[in-house]
Amino acid sequence: MEKHIDYPETFQIRDGVLKFSEIKNEFFYFHYTPQSNLRMDFEKEPTRINGALILLVHDCPDFEMEINNEQYTVKPNSVIFIFPGNMVMVKQTAAMHTTHKVDYEALFLSVPFLQNININVSTIPMPTVKMRAEQVRNLDKDEFDLMARYFELIYINSSKYDNRQVSKNIAANLIAAMVYQLVQFYHKRIAELPEAGNTATARRNEYVREFVRLLQIHFASERSVNFYADKLFISPKYLSLLVKEATGRSASCWIDDFVLMEAKNMLRFSGKNIQQVAYALNFSTQSSFGKYFKHLTGMSPTEYQKS
Repeated sequence: MEKHIDYPETFQIRDGVLKFSEIKNEFFYFHYTPQSNLRMDFEKEPTRINGALILLVHDCPDFEMEINNEQYTVKPNSVIFIFPGNMVMVKQTAAMHTTHKVDYEALFLSVPFLQNININVSTIPMPTVKMRAEQVRNLDKDEFDLMARYFELIYINSSKYDNRQVSKNIAANLIAAMVYQLVQFYHKRIAELPEAGNTATARRNEYVREFVRLLQIHFASERSVNFYADKLFISPKYLSLLVKEATGRSASCWIDDFVLMEAKNMLRFSGKNIQQVAYALNFSTQSSFGKYFKHLTGMSPTEYQKS
């Protein structure tokens, strides 16, 4: 039987951790240490998170965590991303006891708060064959120290100042900056990895990298897998196979993700009306854009703007 977490009762967390701050119903931060008196729900049973949870793990005995049926080993100096709708559980082994020995910082972000974070999707790389998307990632010392600074700034902003709206906007921009910083880490690691020795494998990797490059350029106007396959002089079926093998998701899903993120950003931040957004994203009519948006999000563009 799964449990759902929307916005946890933070008064229970506040008294059990080293540091705590929040903007009510938007986000909260806490720092858990081995001396803290807190047990997260997903330590007891499978839990679906209806928000985003970012954990920065300072120290811990290695333990196993399951996110959407993927198994991860959590180690010191790691960052964990749990996205809205993810199913999470610490495996019921000795780890159930070792989690009380973990030193970590946590950010819980509500879904409405996430919708106010403005990220330029064209700067976000799609994972390639070299490095699959992972929700638990080990960081080197410099990377970890930099991430810890972002967490500290978010804590200070939400604990020391009283203007809720200003603090909320500062936090949204700090979190966007943190995402960009993680993208920098990703680029650095990709650049440091050696090219595959097998010529055929290297060629397959190159197709995926080129798809990413083309997608970042053309996603606002081209939503067809055929378009990208034609540019690469391969069949749409073969391109879809390569992308699926590299990332676990289809090429069409990645195209939709890019378009949807840009649509959300434009609806929230561009000042354009829905018809202007539709035309900017190369939809023939406002109605076709509305159907596309609702199919992917469950709400109309108007409902999203008002949410």
